[in-house]
Amino acid sequence: MSGKMKPKKRIFLLILLMSLIVLVVETITIAILYKTAVTEENLRLEETVKSQARLIEAVARFDRKYSNDYPYGADHATITQIRNAHSQYNGFGNTGEFTLSKREGNNIVFLLSHRHGNLDKPKPVPWDSGLAEPMRLALSGKQGTIIGLDYRGIKVLAAYEPVAELDLGIVAKIDLSEIRKPFVKAALTSGLYAIIFICIGVVLFFKVTNPIVQNLHNNVAKLEKALVEVKTLRGILPICSHCKQIRDDKGYWSQVESYVREHTGVEFTHSICPQCMKENYPDFDKHNLRKS
Repeated sequence: MSGKMKPKKRIFLLILLMSLIVLVVETITIAILYKTAVTEENLRLEETVKSQARLIEAVARFDRKYSNDYPYGADHATITQIRNAHSQYNGFGNTGEFTLSKREGNNIVFLLSHRHGNLDKPKPVPWDSGLAEPMRLALSGKQGTIIGLDYRGIKVLAAYEPVAELDLGIVAKIDLSEIRKPFVKAALTSGLYAIIFICIGVVLFFKVTNPIVQNLHNNVAKLEKALVEVKTLRGILPICSHCKQIRDDKGYWSQVESYVREHTGVEFTHSICPQCMKENYPDFDKHNLRKS
């Protein structure tokens, strides 16, 4: 029985291996696409935040030249214009937004209302809190992109840039979960379809191959039986020198006919040879000779 299961086990292992290969290839493909999407989003955020920073700096330079009579000064005029423009902008994507901040003592003070929670007056974030990591880098005079925690403690993909004219920092960011969402959905959907098609393929494979495998089992069984019979007949058989009975492997004696029938399935029909006819039935033999 164990010998018959070996081909099936090999088939199951082959199917399992092919399934793993499909899933690994699918995972690698989605991972590459996700990495590409993150890279492209990085570039988009970086270009956007740089253009916004340069635009704010240009407005600040203009106001310093032409808006000195504005209440609270030219810099306040610039920030007021930015706030007004920002109030008309809803951000990008579902979670993307700009943040503009300055450092006051040991706090990061936000100058724009936050998109999340409709915070008109965002609360300051302590400089050493571990939150608002992209803005901390921007206010430190650095520029670039990062995956880190924003002011909410949510992991985001962010581009940060200093606004040198006003000693501010600007950040364009989007939640990392929003970037991942379509790829997670694609992975789950494609994985589900892969499992369904693998199951269908397995059913069809066994439906097609089962008769072949069963036929193979039958042929192997016949060959094994024939091999045992050949070995039995080719071996040295203990036979009685008087009655001609044969001793089997268990020590039992049986007639030649019984032994051969048991080990080969051959059936016997009895007759008598000419020599035995002469020796045992001489009268019957002579009678037949006279008739002939």
